[in-house]
Amino acid sequence: MDHASQSADELQALRSLCDEASPRTARQKLLQSLSPQSFRESEHQVVFESIRALFSRGDFSAVQLRVHLNNRGFPDTDVEKYFQRAQIESADRQ
Repeated sequence: MDHASQSADELQALRSLCDEASPRTARQKLLQSLSPQSFRESEHQVVFESIRALFSRGDFSAVQLRVHLNNRGFPDTDVEKYFQRAQIESADRQ
């Protein structure tokens, strides 16, 4: 798999984890099937680790993910792209 395809797949997996419209059990299974080493992109590794920490506490928002990443020393991470699919689908339903 080339780098662009791998990066796109990683982004899709992270978006799926952030998609509250998906059943929590499906997101939990996806979360359990992945590890930080599943991600080639270093930003994706860091975001995954934060998602994993937040997910254990329940549903989370882009704001909570941003704060968690900031507290870990990654203040410039664009978290909105991980919530894009959920936002687009929500707009389509309205």
